[in-house]
Amino acid sequence: MTDGGTAMADRLAGVRRAPARVLIFCIELYRTYVSPTRMPTCRFTPTCSEYAVDALRERGAVVGTILTVVRLLKCGPWHPGGWDPVSTRRSHRHGGATREHGARDTDQQPHDLLTVGDKRST
Repeated sequence: MTDGGTAMADRLAGVRRAPARVLIFCIELYRTYVSPTRMPTCRFTPTCSEYAVDALRERGAVVGTILTVVRLLKCGPWHPGGWDPVSTRRSHRHGGATREHGARDTDQQPHDLLTVGDKRST
């Protein structure tokens, strides 16, 4: 591709990311001004606002918003909470889960949460 084509592609990519950036900005406003006034009650890791920012960055505005709404619907006394990261993208060609550019490596995170009184096996 020529330099002009590359510059145009970069501009188009920036335009495509703009809705996600606007939503992330709104979440950052919430984190800065609203969240400090409330008691921490989130039973998920990462928190819902961290999850939303990760989903918007990794999956875009539309899919990220859908994932965030689903996560917020889980936020209630009927769900136990725990470790719930943004799911990795699936490849349509191979049908399996693949790690895309910018996706987090969730293999290094704990999968089983310990409760009070649980002992780790050595």
